[in-house]
Amino acid sequence: MSSTEAFGGNDPESYYDEGLTASMKGDLNRAIHFFHAAVELQKDFASAYHQLGKCYLRIGNIDRAISMLGQVTKARPKMTAAQIDLGNAYAINGQDEEARITFNRVLDKDPENRKALIGLADASFTVCNWESALQYAQKAQEVGGVNFATCYMIGRTAKIMSKVEMSQMALKKADMILEKFEETNEDKPEGYYLRGEVAFVQERFNNALEYYRKAEDRMSTDTFYLAYGQSFSLIDVLAKQGLCLQRLDKPDRAKDLGERIQQIDPNHPLCNALLDSES
Repeated sequence: MSSTEAFGGNDPESYYDEGLTASMKGDLNRAIHFFHAAVELQKDFASAYHQLGKCYLRIGNIDRAISMLGQVTKARPKMTAAQIDLGNAYAINGQDEEARITFNRVLDKDPENRKALIGLADASFTVCNWESALQYAQKAQEVGGVNFATCYMIGRTAKIMSKVEMSQMALKKADMILEKFEETNEDKPEGYYLRGEVAFVQERFNNALEYYRKAEDRMSTDTFYLAYGQSFSLIDVLAKQGLCLQRLDKPDRAKDLGERIQQIDPNHPLCNALLDSES
C-alpha cells in the first residue's frame, strides 16, 4: 500500500481515519494530504474541514487555518469545537477582537465552556489585559476543575500582577500535573517542554534549560507536537533554550542556537533576538 493511500479503502471515511492517525502522531503533512483527499470525495465533510483547519493551525499557516475553520463554522454554526479552534487561530494571528467575538459566541450558548473561557484568558493575556486574563482563567478552573491550562495561565498572569503567592501556588500545581503526565509518557517530549515553560516563568532558567533539552532529545525534526492546548516543534524548543542561555548570561551559546535556527527558519520570531546576543 502506498504511503498516500488509505488502509481502509479509497472512501472519505477511510481517508479521514488515516488523517486522524497521522495528526495524532504529529505527522501533519501526511494528515493534511488525507483530509484533503476526504473532502475531495465529500465536499460537505465538515469534520474533515475542521481537522484540516487544526492541522494548518499547528504548522503555523494561520491564514489558511482561519479560512478553513471559518468555512466550517459558517456551515455548521453549532460545531462548538470548530468555533473554539477558530477563536484560537484569530488570537494567534493577532486578531484579538475577532477572537473575543468567537469565544463569546460559544459562551452565549454554553456559559460554562472551559475551553472558551481559557481562549478568552489567552486573548486577554496577549493584549496585556492581565485582570481579565486572570478572571477568565479562574472562571475556567471554577467550572472545569484544576488542570494544566488554567494553572499555567493563572500562574504567569498572577506573577505579572505581583500576586506572588497565587502565582507560586498555581505554577506548582501546573508542574505537579506535568510530573504525573511524565510518569506515563517519559519517552515523549510534551511533558518536558511544558515543564520547561513553567520553570521559565518561575525564572528557574537552569531547570528550564534541562527540560527543554530533554524535550529536544525526544523530538523529530519534522513533527509538530500538541499537549494541553500548547503546540510546538523542534525549532521552538531550540529558541526557548536560547532564551534560557541569554538569561544565564551565556550569549555566545545563545547566538549559536540563533544561527542553528536561522538555517532552519530565518523567519522564526525569536531568531533575531538570539542572533543579537552580545558577548
